[in-house]
Amino acid sequence: MLAVVEPRDKSTDVSLATQVAALWPHRGCEANIILGQFCPIGLHWWRQLDLSELVRGKDIRFCFSCKKVKIDGRVYDP
Repeated sequence: MLAVVEPRDKSTDVSLATQVAALWPHRGCEANIILGQFCPIGLHWWRQLDLSELVRGKDIRFCFSCKKVKIDGRVYDP
């Protein structure tokens, strides 16, 4: 059985990442200082947002130590 896959629209994901970043702003004061040191080299502390009611079929995560958002495996810096 074949799965129906929607075409990826990069501009839609960029705007979604910007909106998600506004929902959960950068919380550097609450984050672990040690783990925050790894963000510049690409090791992030990903947390998952449950936005299944708003955005269907997207795996959305945000870094607790910086402002980056990961949507379906692609990292965005809004």
